[in-house]
Amino acid sequence: MRIGVDCLRADSAYVGGLNTYIHGLLSGFAAAGEAHRFQLYVTSENRGRFEKYEALGNFELFAVDRLWFSWRQNLCRIALLHRKPEHYQRMANKILRPVREWMEANSDLIYTPTVSLLSFDYRKPTLLSMHDIQYLHYPEFFSWPQRRSRQIACALSARHASYFQASSEFIRRDLLTHFPEIAAEQIVVIPEGVTLGVFSNPRDTHVSERHRLPERFLLLPAQLWPHKNHLTVLRALRHLQREHGLKIPLVMTGARFSAASAIFRYIDHENMDQVCYLGVVSFNELVELYQRAALVLAPGFYESNSLPVLEAAAAGTAVIASRIPPNQELEQVLHLNLFDSHDEYGLARLILELWRDPASCREQAAHNRENIGVFSWENAARRYLLWIEGVVNFRPALGSAALTGCIHA
Repeated sequence: MRIGVDCLRADSAYVGGLNTYIHGLLSGFAAAGEAHRFQLYVTSENRGRFEKYEALGNFELFAVDRLWFSWRQNLCRIALLHRKPEHYQRMANKILRPVREWMEANSDLIYTPTVSLLSFDYRKPTLLSMHDIQYLHYPEFFSWPQRRSRQIACALSARHASYFQASSEFIRRDLLTHFPEIAAEQIVVIPEGVTLGVFSNPRDTHVSERHRLPERFLLLPAQLWPHKNHLTVLRALRHLQREHGLKIPLVMTGARFSAASAIFRYIDHENMDQVCYLGVVSFNELVELYQRAALVLAPGFYESNSLPVLEAAAAGTAVIASRIPPNQELEQVLHLNLFDSHDEYGLARLILELWRDPASCREQAAHNRENIGVFSWENAARRYLLWIEGVVNFRPALGSAALTGCIHA
């Protein structure tokens, strides 16, 4: 079977969850998909991020000239200003038809891991990972153009994609609630994964020595977006310092985005010199930080699934995470310490309890290391492939009962 993967909009300069997801899943396909062929559709700009897969016999790269593709994408974006989804749909279908036809000529199914479809008139079955619809829940976190773009592109994708992957039951329910045109049998829930060996093998990049990090510290690996909830963590640490005289070190990694000014303003105002912001670190440095941290924090109040939780578990470090539905789903397998995402005092109590009890942290970490294999990218890829095989092989006469059988076989 020929599986096309639309990587045309993967930003080669971005270091974060979406690229981690794409490359993690591709590594899973490489390990589990020897019976299939994978066509990766890339641009001349981001091709370098995907060239390593060309060494594999069943992967092939198809590159589009970046300038040609960007020009066509910009024409489509201009159509968004008309505020009419139909106009954007017609423009995208017409302008991007050569790309769509090219992908369909080489693939039996097109998988898009980047939130929305490229165009809306595919003849071949499509599988879309609409990772989340945060813009509907927290519109204040998005600029007007961002909201408008997501509203139109996601609504059209919901109408025209054949099938959808959701990283949690929460996202499945969210999609069904907000897009009535999607039927339950169109969605398969496959959690995000982690590359086990990468996070479990010891690293020594000297990141701690280079940044003069203390022997024990909390790690908050998250881009500086509002929904990542840095301020609740900072308030909890400030409370511990005021009430208990504990100045617990915090290491933050991630790029500066729209929450950065508020975060650093709070740090400066409260004189929190125990906070060390490293910015964007290399992957190997991040792995070492996971392994050296006393605790990893995943405090976000809106997530589709939590890669930091999985990565911390694979690295052998205990986790404090927000009590949101995706983390509660992970808690069915992993030992997590959950708190209400806006309760700084509850978070402070958890940090204090675990900071003073390293033995419990080690026990939790050992439990997670034993069970994290459920979430390997290879396992995730096998579930994708089983589902895709069912779609492609049985699609002509596929009813909801047949699809359900394919998903759960």
